[in-house]
Amino acid sequence: MQRVTVVTVFASLMMALCGCENSFIERQAPSAQADGFRLNVPLEGPGGYVPIPGGLPYPTITKQTFIPERELFAHTKCHTWRIEWPNYPVGTDPNKIPTVFTLSNGALNSFDYLNGQPASTTYKTHVNLYHNAQLEMARTMWDELTYNFGAGDEMETVWFNKTNHSAKTIEGWVKDRPSLFEINWVDNNQEPPVYQQGDIFLFKVMKPMAANRYGGIRIVSMTPRIIEVYLAVPNN
Repeated sequence: MQRVTVVTVFASLMMALCGCENSFIERQAPSAQADGFRLNVPLEGPGGYVPIPGGLPYPTITKQTFIPERELFAHTKCHTWRIEWPNYPVGTDPNKIPTVFTLSNGALNSFDYLNGQPASTTYKTHVNLYHNAQLEMARTMWDELTYNFGAGDEMETVWFNKTNHSAKTIEGWVKDRPSLFEINWVDNNQEPPVYQQGDIFLFKVMKPMAANRYGGIRIVSMTPRIIEVYLAVPNN
C-alpha cells in the first residue's frame, strides 16, 4: 500500500511539473501556417520545435464550439480555442512569435505580421496572449503595434479579472451554461496581468453601440506554453 501511495504522489508531481493537464478540448493535428510561412515538416509533439527557413513554427490551435444541451441555457454557446506554442529557442525575436489573438475569427498573429498589414487587420485584434507572459488588450500595445495608436473606437476594449473558480467549474460553464461568464463578471479593471501556470481569468469585451461579450482564459501550462480561450456568444 505504501508503494502505491509513493507512485501516485510521484506521478501527480510529474504531471504538475510538466503542465500535463487534461482538457475537454480535443487536440487536433498541428496547424500548417504561420504569418504566411507554410510549415512543411511536422512538429515533434506538443512543444516540439522545428526550424523553418524564413519563419517560425506556428502554434497548434484547436477550436471547438459547445452548445448547452438544456434548452433553458442554449441561448448562449461557447467558442473555445486551445493554443499550444512550440518551445522557441532562447533569443527568438519576440516580434515574430504569434501572440496577438482575434476573438472574432481565432487568428493568432505576430507583431511583425500585423505591422506589415493594413491597419484594418490590427483593428480586428483583441488580446496579447504569449508576449511577456502577460494578458493585455491589443488596443493599448502602443510600443509593439504600429496602427493601434489613435485607433479610437475602431478597436474593442478588453478587461481582465483573475478568478478563483476552478478549471472544472469553468468547464461546466463552457459546456452547460456559457452565460455564467457574464453573470460572474465583476467590474474590477486591472492593469494587464502577468500570469503563471494554473491561472484563470475572466474577460469582458466592450465596444460603443455594441453588446458586451464575456469569456475566460486559462493558463494550462508555461512550458510548453498552452493557453485556452473561451468566448460566450449568442446561439442565433
